[in-house]
Amino acid sequence: MKTLKYLIALGCVGCSLTATLSSCDDMLDMGNGDVIYADDNHLTQASDTVNSFVGILAQLQKIGVRTNLFGELRADLVTVSPTAKMSLKEIADFSVTDDNEYNSPRDYYAVINNCNYYLANADTALHEQKNNNGARQDFYPFRAEYYAVRAIRAWVYLQLGQIYGRVPVVTEPMLSLDDASVEKATMMDLPAICDYFINDLKPYADMTRFAYPYHGNPGNIGYNSHTPSRLSVFPVALVLGDLYLWAASINQNPMLAREAAKCYFDYIDWVPTDAGYKVRNTTGLRNNEWDERCFSTGSFQSFRTSSDFTTVRFGTSNSECITVIAMDSSSAEGHFNELRKLYSYDYEASEPGPAVIVPSDACYKYSDSQIYLGRYQDGTGSYSYQTVDPSMLEEIMLQRHYQGDLRLPLNFSRYTNNRGVELLTNYKISDAQDIIIYRTGQVYLRLAEALNYAGFPKFALAILTTGLDNTIIEHDILSQVNSPADSAFINYFDFNTNYYQTRIANFTTNGYTLRNADNVNQGGLHERGSGWTAFNNPYYYPAETDLPTNFEGYPVMPPSFVAVRAQKDSLLMDSLYKYNSVLINEYAIPAGYIPPASADDYATTKLWNDASKAYIDTLQAFANRLSVQYTIDVRNWYRDYGVPQVKPRQIEVVDSLIDIEQALETCFEGQRFGDLMRAAYRRGDNTYLADRVGKRNPALKAALLDRNRWFISWKGQIGM
Repeated sequence: MKTLKYLIALGCVGCSLTATLSSCDDMLDMGNGDVIYADDNHLTQASDTVNSFVGILAQLQKIGVRTNLFGELRADLVTVSPTAKMSLKEIADFSVTDDNEYNSPRDYYAVINNCNYYLANADTALHEQKNNNGARQDFYPFRAEYYAVRAIRAWVYLQLGQIYGRVPVVTEPMLSLDDASVEKATMMDLPAICDYFINDLKPYADMTRFAYPYHGNPGNIGYNSHTPSRLSVFPVALVLGDLYLWAASINQNPMLAREAAKCYFDYIDWVPTDAGYKVRNTTGLRNNEWDERCFSTGSFQSFRTSSDFTTVRFGTSNSECITVIAMDSSSAEGHFNELRKLYSYDYEASEPGPAVIVPSDACYKYSDSQIYLGRYQDGTGSYSYQTVDPSMLEEIMLQRHYQGDLRLPLNFSRYTNNRGVELLTNYKISDAQDIIIYRTGQVYLRLAEALNYAGFPKFALAILTTGLDNTIIEHDILSQVNSPADSAFINYFDFNTNYYQTRIANFTTNGYTLRNADNVNQGGLHERGSGWTAFNNPYYYPAETDLPTNFEGYPVMPPSFVAVRAQKDSLLMDSLYKYNSVLINEYAIPAGYIPPASADDYATTKLWNDASKAYIDTLQAFANRLSVQYTIDVRNWYRDYGVPQVKPRQIEVVDSLIDIEQALETCFEGQRFGDLMRAAYRRGDNTYLADRVGKRNPALKAALLDRNRWFISWKGQIGM
């Protein structure tokens, strides 16, 4: 096991416990110790819990930047400029050498070893008496950290598996290189890592047993001046959901995807007993939108924006950030977030050059190809829907990619200095001093991915279009289920409308009834950049058009209805008869309502109006009845016949929409290569990943057909 001994070298085994919390902008001063703990009886006092947990978080700082780089540079959404340092180019080219500055697995193992020691030595039975609302209550100082540390260890191993493919797994602490536990390490590939740590975390998945560790001042200060301490927690449910989602894809097992979906929902809906810092996670209506005036004036240069990446809102309604790796505020400190100077220009340089990691052509195409549908109110108080026509945009707006989804162009600031150098600022990275690991939009996207693969494409689609609440679930999803087991699974997701509320208040024969926006806290993720997606028919065209009409027994759409008040015009009455003859023959004539042949049949205008109104009202009433019955027939067809025939195509289409949404919503966050890997595993098709990365660099396409080439080599260790 020489490889493992080298990976966990002295100097990276751990960190000292000399750190203390500070209200200054610096993260921590951990000292120079080599071993995290030197005393077998160290973790036996409540005062130990802060130092031990913070020691683990300090080690996480070392791996945050490289985790993003390995997850983003290997994918298709960014490109590395010619002026970038060689270590970045190697990652993007899948040619990482052993001495690449980011190729250091031992830093990951430093985190793991610290976690192992904590889990082996923390006294979770230790308790104290504390006052809680005037009552004395047992308090267990180590348990919250124990859960969090177990999740951190599983998350780190999952990252190692995605980066290196096959790695040594050790779950016992090592205080020296001679420790016998080194020899107990087992080499595991990514599937084995998922299986092992699913079983490791399952006993701790009960959210009612979980509590957030809380270190630092109440309100918003934790380990530094801007990051609440609870943002450093990796929730068990989210890590377990990720492990299930990877296992489902690798093993091509939709039942595991169901488990992943339930884990994500458990976290979304969880409100701890000691509330005040975690509420239900909702997608909110934090959309980038063209201003209503843009449509009425023809000018497309005014829009509304919002930021999703501030950490100070943690625990509040519609907060986005869930977990971050807290970083230092200055590049002069040891653990500065280097990403801020890679995705944007170096603002501290005397002669700043351009950003070295920029969006790829593929990234721009994903954004440009979306159809933005806006909703605006005209002078009469009624609403209309209008798509953004790129021909209405000025050339400068087209060059900056405002013609499709708004998230990408609004994420950048562009400035050309007096030397003609464009200085690009990527707000998503530069505004986030810390490195974001989990956030609400990402969790809902993974919920959609899990639900779709589990066999519920309409459920997943709603996350992209309308958002989720029980009104949507009951109308659009449960109505198409024909299995008690499937119904029971769907009913697990209780998006109670007392809290979760989408724009859709109800469904009627005439379409949606909309809720006042002030009461809405759930929106479709695609709406964050592309407008009113639920009303944008081209977004999901196969839903009710080209799929079911080819299948026998699909209900026939009722004939068209004329629902306008008739004028004194015999031609109009003729057209009523011509286009509604089925209704007249089947309903109107038997009921005694015979359409007048011409205006001459009535002596007065009043008689004419009364007769035509009675006739039209009759037709409209019958039309409404047919419309309701048609809706029922369609649902019954899907439930009884259509689901087995249509669902595979629906899953395929929704999967492609999720792929697009991952590119639009989570670009630059270090998630993309993992998303592509899971999709390739699910499909059993390496070309899925190779084609996409090949669009960024055609030279890589052939190489990436070999799955082993997806992973980084280190000292001869590579692949699955």
